[in-house]
Amino acid sequence: MTPDRSAAARLARLDPAQRAALAARLVAARSGPPLRTRPGPRDRFPLGMDQERLWILDQLDPGTTTYTLGFGLRFHGAFDLDVFTRAAHAVARRHELLRSGVETEDGKPYLKVHEDRGADVTFTDVSEGPADHEHVEERRAAFVAEQVRRPFDLRDDPVLRLAVGRVADGDHQVVQTMPHSFTDQWSYVRLNHELIGHYRAYLEGADPEVPDLPVQFGDYAQWQRDYFASPKGEEHRAFWRTYLDGAPMRLPLPYDATPDTSDHAGEQYNFILNEDVAAAFTARAGEARTTMATAMTAAYVALLHEETGARDIIVGVPSVTRGEDAVQDLIGFLLTNVPIRVRLPENPTPAQILAATVEGSMAVADHREVPFGEIVEAVAPNRAVTQYPLLQTMLVQLNLGDSVLFKVPGADVYANAVPEGISSMDMTVAWWQVNGLMYGRIEYRTALFLPSTIERMARRLLQLVELFATSPDTPLRTRSVPPVSPVASVLSAPAEHGSAPVEGLDRVERAWREALGVSEAGPGDVFFEVGGTSLLAVRLTHLLKAEGFTLTLRDVFSNPTLGALAQVLLTRDRQVAGEDGALPLGPLGPEQQLLYQAGLDRVESFAHTFVLKAEEPLDAARLEAAVKAVVAAHPGLSTEFRTSPEGLRARVGSRWSWSTEASGSESRQVAAAQRAAFDAESGALFAVSLIPGASTLDQGVESAPDQVVISANHLVIDGMSWGIVVADLARAYRDRALIAEPAGALEYAAALHAVDPAAQADFWIGHLAAVRPLDWGMPEVAEGVRQFEVSVPLAGQHGSLQAEAFTAVARALRPHTEEVVVSTIGLGREPLAALRTWDPTRAVGYYSCPYPLHLPLTGGTAQDDLVAVDTALCHIPDGGKAYGLLRASADTELRARFKGLPTPRVVVNYLGALADPADGSEGLFTGGGEFAADAYERAGRDVDLDVAFGIRGGEAVFRWLFDPARVAETTVREAAARAAADLTALLQAHGEPDDVPGITGVSEERMNQLFAELSDVRLEQP
Repeated sequence: MTPDRSAAARLARLDPAQRAALAARLVAARSGPPLRTRPGPRDRFPLGMDQERLWILDQLDPGTTTYTLGFGLRFHGAFDLDVFTRAAHAVARRHELLRSGVETEDGKPYLKVHEDRGADVTFTDVSEGPADHEHVEERRAAFVAEQVRRPFDLRDDPVLRLAVGRVADGDHQVVQTMPHSFTDQWSYVRLNHELIGHYRAYLEGADPEVPDLPVQFGDYAQWQRDYFASPKGEEHRAFWRTYLDGAPMRLPLPYDATPDTSDHAGEQYNFILNEDVAAAFTARAGEARTTMATAMTAAYVALLHEETGARDIIVGVPSVTRGEDAVQDLIGFLLTNVPIRVRLPENPTPAQILAATVEGSMAVADHREVPFGEIVEAVAPNRAVTQYPLLQTMLVQLNLGDSVLFKVPGADVYANAVPEGISSMDMTVAWWQVNGLMYGRIEYRTALFLPSTIERMARRLLQLVELFATSPDTPLRTRSVPPVSPVASVLSAPAEHGSAPVEGLDRVERAWREALGVSEAGPGDVFFEVGGTSLLAVRLTHLLKAEGFTLTLRDVFSNPTLGALAQVLLTRDRQVAGEDGALPLGPLGPEQQLLYQAGLDRVESFAHTFVLKAEEPLDAARLEAAVKAVVAAHPGLSTEFRTSPEGLRARVGSRWSWSTEASGSESRQVAAAQRAAFDAESGALFAVSLIPGASTLDQGVESAPDQVVISANHLVIDGMSWGIVVADLARAYRDRALIAEPAGALEYAAALHAVDPAAQADFWIGHLAAVRPLDWGMPEVAEGVRQFEVSVPLAGQHGSLQAEAFTAVARALRPHTEEVVVSTIGLGREPLAALRTWDPTRAVGYYSCPYPLHLPLTGGTAQDDLVAVDTALCHIPDGGKAYGLLRASADTELRARFKGLPTPRVVVNYLGALADPADGSEGLFTGGGEFAADAYERAGRDVDLDVAFGIRGGEAVFRWLFDPARVAETTVREAAARAAADLTALLQAHGEPDDVPGITGVSEERMNQLFAELSDVRLEQP
């Protein structure tokens, strides 16, 4: 008989030891030395390489929850807190990482294992109140929100935090939160299997059945570092340098605001794909011999192509780093981000996009476990504290399997979502598959995108999935991509530190050279171009603190040249109070300068007041403390404006006003008293008063609510600032810490005055030169300002509608003038290259900037005019900010060029979504009215007509404000009717298709219910 010499037969004849030796040799050939238990002490080990990256990101925003990951478990039935606590501690004892904290030595982080540290289990009874479903869910949501807002101290806090809330009889909500650097979505699945397994076993009096752990996370972390320090690591880095060579580092996503912000507050938008379409799409992926993850990535690439016009697109996808068998059951951050580069042909079809995505994905198949930090260091993109390197958007594909429902004695345990209110990426699309059904979610940064933009994109994504399944050879539609302004920015030019000497540079240079291990350094050296890495930036921060400087890691990222960093740190050292205790005077912002030049009788009268109604009785002392916290976070509210030999100057002061008024006081009278006491020279420009509610219960009527009256002068506040102030007041009243402005309005003004706006002078003079007289006909003989609103229903989805609104108003004004030139007001929160620490989403001050806007009409259709107006809006450089700089320039010749030029007599402002500042107070306040400065002081004394446009609910709203002594009401109403008609026509012309293969806007509660229902079905199936 001939012996069987096949490979399978030969393997079968090996004994266990021989098989293990062969497996070890095969693993070594593929991935270097085998992973085994590390020698030496077990109480200290290095961070995993991807874990270290997240730790560094946490250092950029310490004390925040940007990189906290949450998960929920909902117990229906009996719940034993003592047994649950015992189970949690048992899981922590099994995993060294869950008993560890991050410590540093000489600026380098490491993990310290604490034998006595376990899980942090807390219990809160929040069941008091009505037992109906709506109130129970409100209590659950409030409990979850409170838990996810708690930040972690990565050194001292237990990293496994389990908050148990009793929300009703037989209903307990567990909120699990961990630092993302210690876990990932896959680890949460493993954690919950172990946690529930221990809990079930203890209830049954049995021993838990859990898999052995051949190694701990620290063993893996050491092995990973050894591997990527070997020649194999350089092979991976070389691949990524080649793969991403020439790739665009930024994708022009359809942002509704500048992406240069550190605000990572996030929301989620849920949707469900039609079952038939899901089945057809799955079949199409099978025909293409690719995975559902790759196919879904292709559909998302198609959406990004339509939205941006780009044909070289990078999308990040998560990839588990569990290639070694020994780490399969570990809990930890064993995940990396893989950039998938997709290059498309012109006018691509879904089939071509899928093929290109498959090609881009296959190219990285052997490099999916490379730590993302290694990819970043290999490619060396520009670093910015407000931008995630290489990636702006991710695609996540998950199969929940059996991880959403557990059975334990006396209860069913459902996994439920725990919205953290955070989005670490600009935008992430996630898909889940449960029993063949597909659910999706877009997580997005609310500072960057309007909800309407995300809703539109979600609807189009579902349509594209259907298009991939049913019409793979149909070219995608092309979306008009706004052109880039041909006028160069004067604000984004890098700071001119160059090689100029900086006094005191030697102290900074000494630390710089030590961190980089170099013998020489110059002011123009860029840290990340001369050998610097993120971890070395941490070390440099440590060394500079040892030199006596006050700084954070953010300072190094924001000022990457030696000269820039030295100038910031040394200037900060010199910003000390004088003998009188006051800070040095600095320049005003251009808007503040122009306000002083506006000819007002009293600049202090240019103020605004908001009245807030409290939804609960307010404690006066607590509210006063909250106001103090707001002023401490935004000290510019107390700015002093002084006359000096250099002219008007400003500095941060300390005065502001607080009072508790008599119950039942009139809010208008309180506001008048506040504003009468305003004094720009002393900095008394911000006032808050509490009016306790008048009790009328003896008359059988409910008590009137407490009111808070807040007044501020426009020198220290603008429209966007009001929302920040009121939201912060509510947060502080709820005993939540406020994030102080990293750089204030005066620092922004100083950096702005270092900018030379002369390059834009001709552009703005051209807009003013187009101003023509307005023929309004015969005005009325009347007094007083009048206003009215006209609304247009918004059927279907819509974007910002800014271009549509300006087009409609321009066409309405065209019968009265040869050229339509209006004055509009920009947010004025343009990022400055010289002040990268400034955060527009936290900035409180007078930033909004007026500028003239020539709206070129074509004489053709409304659609033709829309294209022309959209182009004009896109061509506005720097958000119009430089116009004020030119008008307020210290260069007399430059100012003279604008003297005598006509200015627009019509104001048109786009307000976006109309909201009350109280909307951001998380239910503590509702709007109780507002008192503005005189309307025509606000608009300017030489204005005939003021038009504001915004979106309120399901309507577009025009507000027309005018003086009938200048323009007759019939004339204004005719123009308003024309504008409304044109806007309606424009909306109908380019509205999104309504037929969407699925359901959009699904609530979080409904998503959780669906997951639970599907899980029940799975358990019942054989």
